[in-house]
Amino acid sequence: MKQQALQYYMHDGPSAFRFELSGSLNDEGARRLDQDWRTASSVIGDRRLIVDITFVTDVGVQGRALLARWHGEGAEIVANTKASRELAESVIGQQLPNTAENPARKPVSRQTWAPFRTFFVGVVAALLASPVSAATLKKEAINAWNQYVARENATLQERIHSANGFMWTFENADRAGRVRNGEIVVEPASPQVPKKVPGGLIHHWIGAIFIPNVNLDDVFAVTRDYDRYRDIYHPGVIESKCIARNGSEDKFSMILMNKSFFLKSALDADYQSTNIRLGRNRAYSISNTTRVQEVEDFGQPGEHLLPPGEGGGYIWKLYSMARLEQRDGGVYVELEAMALSRDIPALLHVFVDPVVRRVSRNSLLTSLQQTEEAARGNAVVAARVNAPSSHIALINTLH
Repeated sequence: MKQQALQYYMHDGPSAFRFELSGSLNDEGARRLDQDWRTASSVIGDRRLIVDITFVTDVGVQGRALLARWHGEGAEIVANTKASRELAESVIGQQLPNTAENPARKPVSRQTWAPFRTFFVGVVAALLASPVSAATLKKEAINAWNQYVARENATLQERIHSANGFMWTFENADRAGRVRNGEIVVEPASPQVPKKVPGGLIHHWIGAIFIPNVNLDDVFAVTRDYDRYRDIYHPGVIESKCIARNGSEDKFSMILMNKSFFLKSALDADYQSTNIRLGRNRAYSISNTTRVQEVEDFGQPGEHLLPPGEGGGYIWKLYSMARLEQRDGGVYVELEAMALSRDIPALLHVFVDPVVRRVSRNSLLTSLQQTEEAARGNAVVAARVNAPSSHIALINTLH
């Protein structure tokens, strides 16, 4: 049986930080968890750390070492099933207290987590991970976003009317060769990413993949099958549905889960997509959000939608452009994903930007991989319709 990838969330409460882990805590997952915890842990203060492994399916050598270290440093391990309890006790080498005893545990002392308390990590974690750090979308940010999108649309129109400049992939021989040989190439769309604008930041990434042994219709069968996005792009997409179709125009909605920096939050948004075929072998699509609202306390009894333009400000606007070309026995797929987010103080960009860039790249790469897997699975199925899903890619970046 295929192992479920590790997922983890953080709940920031007044007296405790609580991790919820699920899936396989293998060596790779443990390294990633430890690295991200070192980034976020500086905001813990005097609150106790609780690590819930109830839904962990298995633990590798490094995962066991990480849990044992945390427990030795004062963290509380929670396991609410017989299997997870046995697993936890084998890791820490002692019996867990009964559930009723857990609330009486002493808080983790400040000294316990002192090695992680550097200034820049603390501020970055507070900006990107703290649910109380609210932001409001300003008019000047909207204006800057609209101007940026208009320029990118003009560039797209130039590509559409160019005989040889339609695909970014083929602008560079080395890049074209890498993509043709099976590499997924993901890059920032310009040297200055994220781009600072009045009242916000614009994030713009581009990725390309070659999917052999499929045609345009096979890809369209995936990218316009909005009702199946929650299956194709799991676990990032929680819910998805098609609202309306009218020729080349689509409307759909998605609820996207964010797992970056341990946040258990979600984004509820409506999208409009335009899908155009350019002859037999080329196509493009443009998608943008028409409504974006953060879901506060997602998955909790008190979860609710915040008004548009209010909340953490991790994602305010999304816009994507996709280009597809059928050649060389397959389909080249390019996704350009753009997002408008809150701004951060200039002095912190040197620390925040590398983290955002890493997550952006990995998110877009994962989205392209998932599209390829679904398109291969649909290679023998008749076309259903079209519109790639680059919005999913940037959502883990900031939200």
